[in-house]
Amino acid sequence: MFGLDFILDENLNLWFIECNASPQLIGTNELKTAFLSKMLSDLFHIQYAYLRGRMKRVHLFMMRLSLMTLEHKEKNWSQLRKEFAEINKNKLEPEYPLPQNNSFTIIMDKSRTGPDAYFGLLDPECVDD
Repeated sequence: MFGLDFILDENLNLWFIECNASPQLIGTNELKTAFLSKMLSDLFHIQYAYLRGRMKRVHLFMMRLSLMTLEHKEKNWSQLRKEFAEINKNKLEPEYPLPQNNSFTIIMDKSRTGPDAYFGLLDPECVDD
């Protein structure tokens, strides 16, 4: 998690000020404490969904690899490495959805390509894949 600070100028231009790799999460009042609690809970659910999907894909890959070994099948290690690299990427699986009340909005998914990776937030001509 990163803390990103922005400011609007008098012409409503958005300016990036700084990025903190370890933002302070101090509840200085009741409202901020509630906000931080919700944010951290939502962040946990996102990370857990990614982890569950990745572990499922890795488990299935390892089961297949074990079966190939037991059956003394020849392995194409180069292809298996490529496949493992692909299944080890972050990807949300449909069977592990985020809770409906999650306050985060997905704006980019690297497992998708082209304009689909940005969920319609960018015009197709702005995407260079």
